[in-house]
Amino acid sequence: MGPVLFDTLITGSEMALIAVGMTLVFGVVRFVNVAQVEFATLGAYGTLLVGSVVGGGLILESALGIVAVALVAVVLYHTIFIRLLKRSPATAMIGSLALSILLRALIQTVTGPQPKALDVPLERGIDIWGAFVTPTQLRLIGISAVALGLLLAVHRFTPLGRSVRAVSANRELAAAAGINVRRVIDSVWLIAGGLGALGGVLLAIDTQVSLEMGFQLLLPVLAVVLLGGLGSVGGAILASYLLAFAEALVLRIDFGKLVGSGSALLDSSYRPAVGFVLLLLVLLIRPQGIFGRVRRA
Repeated sequence: MGPVLFDTLITGSEMALIAVGMTLVFGVVRFVNVAQVEFATLGAYGTLLVGSVVGGGLILESALGIVAVALVAVVLYHTIFIRLLKRSPATAMIGSLALSILLRALIQTVTGPQPKALDVPLERGIDIWGAFVTPTQLRLIGISAVALGLLLAVHRFTPLGRSVRAVSANRELAAAAGINVRRVIDSVWLIAGGLGALGGVLLAIDTQVSLEMGFQLLLPVLAVVLLGGLGSVGGAILASYLLAFAEALVLRIDFGKLVGSGSALLDSSYRPAVGFVLLLLVLLIRPQGIFGRVRRA
């Protein structure tokens, strides 16, 4: 179970950061921001760009890249999404998909189409319960756990978190109660952009920097957000690890032995299908997701 456990922790940690940003934005502005996955791509390429211009080591480079993407997310909301939301949430979602394509095209124009790598030292794997895990991968799991833990604490116990929950529940009532709704929404977009960029940096450290890294996460992240319940932070985190566990487990099941024939392991290309089978089952049983609430008229 060691390989399954660490595959779940690594993949789930990277996916949870991006999914939480998407579900936070949905909670306060009521549309699915498809471009959230491209914040991950921007975070990875931003780290590369800062490294080539400023330098200073991976920690400083990634921190500056994450802050830049967080600010870009707020700017995009004010320049693009406010106008699209005046038409309809569906228009905003379609616009976010178009924005994703545009962002990838801009990145390709600047950096070229070839995959790149962050400056991460080579490390020898550590055998933990049959899984070979590098110290860097262990640090990635720890960084994600700290970031998600801080987010949950802020969301649950701070005035900002209470304001976010109030705006998510009823924007008009929150405004009538004296909450600065615009400031809350700006804060959520800032956090969502930063979390998406952090998820992209961790993914790039674990694998590589590529133009398709965000797009490849789109369907799994959407599945996670729906599984956890739209607008539910805890649900998105739990669903990320559940989906990662299901993918890791199914890909390691030898279906040939189950039917008494030769070895028959699923190819890794089937990984997205595992998530959507799980999504279909959950939506058939609980359409609002794991922690989603049924909205009454």
